[in-house]
This record gives sequence, C-alpha cells and structure tokens, in this order.
Amino acid sequence: MRQYIFITVVVFLSAILAFTFFIGPPVDPTLLKPAEFQYPTSNHTSCPTGANTGSLGISEDIETKEGATYNLRTPSNYNKSVEHPLIVVYAPAGTSASKSERHVHLTKTATEAGFVIAYAKNLRMSVKAIEKLASIPNDIQKKWCIDSDRIYYTGHSDGGTIANALTFLPSIPNKPTAIAPSAAGMDAESLKQYACPSPLPVMVFHNRDDSHFDGFGKQSADWWANCNQCSGEMSPPDQHGCSTYKNCPTTSKTYYCEGLGGHSTWPNKNAMLVGFFKQSK
Repeated sequence: MRQYIFITVVVFLSAILAFTFFIGPPVDPTLLKPAEFQYPTSNHTSCPTGANTGSLGISEDIETKEGATYNLRTPSNYNKSVEHPLIVVYAPAGTSASKSERHVHLTKTATEAGFVIAYAKNLRMSVKAIEKLASIPNDIQKKWCIDSDRIYYTGHSDGGTIANALTFLPSIPNKPTAIAPSAAGMDAESLKQYACPSPLPVMVFHNRDDSHFDGFGKQSADWWANCNQCSGEMSPPDQHGCSTYKNCPTTSKTYYCEGLGGHSTWPNKNAMLVGFFKQSK
C-alpha cells in the first residue's frame, strides 16, 4: 500500500507548476480576518479556564513536534472554555499556509460560524509527509479548546488528496468527522487499491475544466458513495452544482459538486462548505 502511494505521487506532482506560478485574483481582506462568533447563551463549558495556551485571533508558524507547520485562526472573541469545531485546510503543492489561506479565503466564514480554522503548510507528497500533517489536529487540541468529535478536513489539489488520504490510510489512527476535498488527484484506479474507511459525510468538489485531473472528482465521489453505503443514483445538480447520492445513511451523506474553472480555481462555495461541516456531527 505504501509503495502504491509513491506511484501515485507522480500524478500528484503534475499539479506543482500550476500552484508554483498560480496567482489568484485579489481577495477582499475582510475575508482573511477572524470574525466574532455569537456564542449561544447556553454554552456547555468543557475546557477549564487556563488549561489551554492557544491565543485568540491569529497565530502564525506553529510547528508540531513531528515537523508539520500551520497557521491558526479563532473567532475574534474566542472563548477558551467552550469546545469549538475545527477545520484543517491542507495546501496545494508548493504552497505556504498564508498563500493557501488567501486562495480559499475561509477565515471569516468559518470563524463567524464558531469554527477554529488551521491552514497547513504544504509538504512534498510522501507517506512520511502525510503522517507529519496528521499531527496538526492533535497539536491544536493540546492548545485550543476543540471538540474532538467535530474535526473536519478540506484542501485543494494536493490538499484535497491529503484530506482523502488522511481519512482512508490505515497508518493514520485519528479520522476526521467529515471531509470536503477539492481538485484532488485521485481517480478510480488509485482509490481501488485502498480499503474503505468507516462511513463519514463527504462532499467532493471538482471543476469541469480541470485538465490536470480530468474526471477524477466524479470517480472519487463514486468511490466514497460506495464506501458510504449509498446507491449509485444521484439527484440532479442543485443551484450550486451539487448532486446528492441517494439512499445514503444519515451519518454518511455524500455529495459531488462540479463548478466552472480549471484546476487552480477554488470552487468558492465557502458558505455551503462550512454549512456542510456544521451539520456533519
């Protein structure tokens, strides 16, 4: 299994040039600032005050003992005595945590919804790198007040592939609650080498004009739908371009969302992505 992932690395690395030279459109700076979360008055306080060392707002260049690096954002009024859901965003090949944040611009939307969100710095793809990146959620839980039952992964290109791999690789012990990979470099041929993980909610994003990984998104979504015990039938696309696989268990809803643009384009359905994570518990 480890040997096969090195074979597929050749495919993953074909996206490096796209992101080494990728310069996205200007981003509204307000989307990169942590927002205030309206905490419910009936908050359940699970983390003792003073037990967590993580700061509110913006934290930069945090390194885990395993060697992975990430930036982290909390709601601007972060309450360290309340458990928060966590989103980890894995970066495209050759992309820093800061550049990944600008690319997906999820900070305001996520923190406004009460999430803590982390942006991982990309590591060159290998099994060892994936295992290092798996240390990020554990490191965050030691420093911030996080609900361990609500941990979510997303990412674009290499980042989408990593979000997938962290979920199904047997060498990774801690699994996410739900994932939303985008533009991942995994097709049916590569995925069939792996055993299905336990069912979980999955929302696959892939652009129609992705020439790097043409058709990979639908193949990946079909694999997840089968693992999640859904039927092969799908609903027609909704206004966001998302189709729902039919007859999925309520705990493993599976979606395929196709949009316009090429490989480098983030799907930019941030409110829907955060909403999907929020309802996946």
